[in-house]
Amino acid sequence: MTIDKNKKGQGVGKSNKKKNVDFLLKKEWFEVNSPKEFGEKSFGLTLGNKSVNVSKTIESLKNRNYKVNLNDIKSAEDSSHKKLTFKCYDYDEKNCLTGFCGLDTSRDKFFSMVRKWQTIIETNSDIRTKDGYFLRIFLVAFSRKRRNQTKKTSYIKASHIRTIRRKMNEILIKEGAVCLMKDLIPKLISEKLVDEIGFYGSKIYPLQNVIIKKVKVLDRPSNF
Repeated sequence: MTIDKNKKGQGVGKSNKKKNVDFLLKKEWFEVNSPKEFGEKSFGLTLGNKSVNVSKTIESLKNRNYKVNLNDIKSAEDSSHKKLTFKCYDYDEKNCLTGFCGLDTSRDKFFSMVRKWQTIIETNSDIRTKDGYFLRIFLVAFSRKRRNQTKKTSYIKASHIRTIRRKMNEILIKEGAVCLMKDLIPKLISEKLVDEIGFYGSKIYPLQNVIIKKVKVLDRPSNF
């Protein structure tokens, strides 16, 4: 046994205790702006890596998704159930530049329209805009009673459902083929497009509460 040997933990050496480092010192805040179609308004802040190299800063911010309520960007009471998704593609002077990436309807709004004794018609359509955007749009419509109908139910025949779906897809594909993305977005947000679909669909069977449930941007042009 060695007399001068230090006991475990009593020797002179480096401390194993971790230093408390604030990770926010290596980060900085960036403002997130909405796309041009929504007025380029600032709707929030996000953290990014602090770096002298601009390319590293862009890489840390690029392809981030931001979800925001439409009512926060456009002051309209009837649009509070619509949720938008923006994706960051570039930054400029502490501002994140975003592009439209998707649209969704809140769960509460959708289930508030579901009733007994009616038929729900759901369809989705892939469309390509004039400037090269590829979108998938999900549509939902509900049947309603005919005028002066005494029968409690308003169920639609399977053959009529197929015809209504075909008409919905025709209108969406036709609208997307002649529109640029910047012109299509206001139509998707407003009630103009769904009113047209409801008008032509009601000629086959009376419809109500025609809504665009979801929109996904699957592909965008290379020069975006």
